[in-house]
Amino acid sequence: MYEDGYVDVQLVESEESQQDVCEAQPTIKYLSYSTGKFKNGAVGLCNIGVTNCLNPLLQMLYMYKAFTDILCRVGKPDDNVLAEKRLPYELFALFEEMQDSKEDAVPPYRVLRCLQMLKVMSFVQVDVADVFTSFWNHLLQNIPDSDLEEKLRSLYNIPLEERLTCQKCLHQRSSHCDRLILPLRVSRSKYHRKLTLERMLWRYFRSQELFEDENFCPTCGKNSRASKVTHFRSLPRTLTIHLKRLCKTSSQLEKINRTLSFPPVLDLLEVLSSEHFPDNEQKTTHYKYRLFAVIAHSGTATFGHFSSYINSCKDGRWYFFNDSCVCKVSWDDVKCTYGNMAFNWGTTASLLIYVHSDVELDSVTSDSKSPL
Repeated sequence: MYEDGYVDVQLVESEESQQDVCEAQPTIKYLSYSTGKFKNGAVGLCNIGVTNCLNPLLQMLYMYKAFTDILCRVGKPDDNVLAEKRLPYELFALFEEMQDSKEDAVPPYRVLRCLQMLKVMSFVQVDVADVFTSFWNHLLQNIPDSDLEEKLRSLYNIPLEERLTCQKCLHQRSSHCDRLILPLRVSRSKYHRKLTLERMLWRYFRSQELFEDENFCPTCGKNSRASKVTHFRSLPRTLTIHLKRLCKTSSQLEKINRTLSFPPVLDLLEVLSSEHFPDNEQKTTHYKYRLFAVIAHSGTATFGHFSSYINSCKDGRWYFFNDSCVCKVSWDDVKCTYGNMAFNWGTTASLLIYVHSDVELDSVTSDSKSPL
């Protein structure tokens, strides 16, 4: 009787303690991407500056389900959180407002106020990659949980390895570097030859010669010529590519509108050789990336406007985000951002965001398991 009674008491206490734990842990509210005019969460953002590139970046992050599924776990800030550390909370609060809005556009002023306190340049004509890098670094620094910080970092991180080989003694050494954005410089063409993203990537990863003043060999003990080859340490989940179209001349800053095409699906195995990938991933990993977003710039090097084209995870269709205006477009409309030397004010892609196929599978799993 005593043992039976003891067991009964323990069971009641266990159930009560589990209930207390459940009540202590707030339910995570994921974005459903099922609201608004298009029933996929897409909504505009109020214009906050003629030369501003913040809105397209916010739209890109908002429509990226793998990103918001991590960000939504930051929870609600307490009263002790300093104003300059509220960026993650204000960002997700903006996303919730966009998700639930019945208006065509939502003002992002609270997020903008955080960025102004952090001195992130957003109202001047600067490269969108610089703004994104600064925004991303501040976001990671203010994430309250180290586990969430690591999840966000790994979502966008591009792990690379650079291998240097001395041309004189053949001494090899390597260094690791983690990038948020892969920079690809668009060069001028006297005959207006067209470029492809695949060829630009091949140029970036191919063997490059370093001159004597650029390399010091520890074996030779002096500067010597060397060759550098860049490799992936592992395949990134998100491949963000910056098409660097700005160049400085003797008199001014100019924008290169040379045509550069990019595919809706990028297969790295068709671009790079096996030596550019880790050996342990060559047989078990998919190398295909789907184009998720294009942040484009129209105008000149010193004046212009940013907008974005985003592929919805909800219906697989392309949408054009131009501040408060959001509309459905086709792939042919996205291709208009390839650029053209004949149009100095034409729209050109500046930032390309490709998503690995594994990330899409993660989103499907999250949809089936996570409450909305």
